[in-house]
Amino acid sequence: MKKILFLLSVLICLVACQKPQEQSFIGTDIGSVPINTSFKLHDFNGHIRTLDDFKGKVVVLFFGFTHCPDICPTTMIDLKKTMTLLKDKASAVQVIFITLDPARDNEAVLKKFIPTFNDSFIGLTGSEADIDKVASQFKIFYKKVDDGSKAGYTIDHSAGLYIINKDGKVKLHMSNGQKPEEMASDLAKLI
Repeated sequence: MKKILFLLSVLICLVACQKPQEQSFIGTDIGSVPINTSFKLHDFNGHIRTLDDFKGKVVVLFFGFTHCPDICPTTMIDLKKTMTLLKDKASAVQVIFITLDPARDNEAVLKKFIPTFNDSFIGLTGSEADIDKVASQFKIFYKKVDDGSKAGYTIDHSAGLYIINKDGKVKLHMSNGQKPEEMASDLAKLI
């Protein structure tokens, strides 16, 4: 009996002393990359918002523009599907769309565009200098390109999502075209 108790206590100690397994993610874990996540931008209701406003939630940060013909609306639709897949966990996630086209994407335009995907999503804008600063912090490439259209230009930009954990630290980068099921899986692990 003493041998069994001894072996049982040794087994308990071994299990308790093991390092917790690292979670594996589909997105790229960039948690060790230093990124300045501070920003101060206007939401589509005219309120100044910072990342600190969303502590306690997992934040999905996406840079785009409302006149985008392909990547931006497709990504927003995928985020809408992701939120549906998360079901009751979706309330622990905040999707934030930061415009790269503040000249056209004012508060009224964002207020009309963003909620069509999900009424919990938030759109942010600011001055060109504000947007340049935030885009630079997150290493977002973007450039106005004359497209000969009535609007006069489009914006070439890097695509992808930044996933920020509940503590306000960048954890993952998800590539453009990530499936909603994959995004939901990674987000669920961080909730």
